[in-house]
Amino acid sequence: MTAPPPPTGPQTPPQQPATTQPAGLEAAATAAAQEEEISALGPALAAFVVSVLAFARAGGRVAGLPSTIAKKIGYDAIIIAALTAVAMRALDHQRTFSGPRAAEELWEHSDQAVVAGVEAGLETLAQAAKHIARSARADEATGGSPGVSLPGEPYDPDAAEHAKSYADPEQIALPVVQSTRHAAQLAAAEAAGWTRKTWVDMHDNRVRASHAFLGSPKYEYHAVPILEPFVTIDGNKLWYPGDTSAPPHEWMRCRCWLKLTR
Repeated sequence: MTAPPPPTGPQTPPQQPATTQPAGLEAAATAAAQEEEISALGPALAAFVVSVLAFARAGGRVAGLPSTIAKKIGYDAIIIAALTAVAMRALDHQRTFSGPRAAEELWEHSDQAVVAGVEAGLETLAQAAKHIARSARADEATGGSPGVSLPGEPYDPDAAEHAKSYADPEQIALPVVQSTRHAAQLAAAEAAGWTRKTWVDMHDNRVRASHAFLGSPKYEYHAVPILEPFVTIDGNKLWYPGDTSAPPHEWMRCRCWLKLTR
């Protein structure tokens, strides 16, 4: 579907309160849910990073569809189970905003939600895997170590610490959580016949300018039909917060969230 053109003319970012705390109970609940999911994904993402580093050191090339990459490197089983749990909890989280009766409509389409959430999460991880593998190969090309020891090699803690600069599970976690949760919620809402989605930001001084626009009720793409993308002030299109089809600067470290309505 063709999205409308981005707004033209001078624009001033909406002013946000100078606080680092999310405003409102819904934003607070979302922030807490994000932290819980990041913590829950920790072990699976740690295994993901080790698998990718070992694969890169062994000369493997990260290419193909996200599901193919996951199987080739060997992180598919543990990651898909973790992403499935994130997608299911995302539907349950909708009760906070829509109420139990409306949320039950989404649960009726949990199968579609899980498929969409897992696919989005795998896409995010595939991008991370490519970045990690490229960085690991660059380390080796300059005589360093990518931070993981192959059989027969001594463990190098300094190399492992350096690898965190490009392979830190904590940095990967938020984009994975965001893409998985929102893709799942959006798929269920679409299947249930819901019609609108609204971009909500955290209303603090950490929100990037383009997302502050999307979070402002005065901005024309603050709320859009569910089958159309949001359009930032720069003309970038996102289907939801954390959408990795957009440029990385639009989804890295994004904490915004969706409000879905009938």
